[in-house]
Amino acid sequence: MTAPYPTLEQMGITSFDSISRYRLRREARADVLKVYYHRPSGSFLSRSKKFTFARPRANVPVEFQKTDAWHQLEDTSPILRQALVELHALLQPAEAPAEDNTSVQATKQQLLADLEHMERVMKDKLDELRRQIDALK
Repeated sequence: MTAPYPTLEQMGITSFDSISRYRLRREARADVLKVYYHRPSGSFLSRSKKFTFARPRANVPVEFQKTDAWHQLEDTSPILRQALVELHALLQPAEAPAEDNTSVQATKQQLLADLEHMERVMKDKLDELRRQIDALK
């Protein structure tokens, strides 16, 4: 029997039914895929996994690298592309119902939670930097 999501399994993801969402972003010379899980309160299991896919280096002048044409030339990892296809298939129901108010409300709540988390992280980081500055006096 073949695995339903071979690329995700190859990446170490095995609890497919716990995946709630994913995010893809670009950091410098890499693509970063972050997979989030549904976890009960108090669970010791991680709520997310982060995967970094390096982009190939090219000997191209820096001026050209800042253009839109350069960003179109760069290619993402084939493993990342396949993982995105599998994640999309995993998270999309067979027949997607029309988006209703509950899904909008859930998205809003998640965004607010992400914002609060980011505010806490930034406050802690700023406090740490201030302590380091004070220690230098």
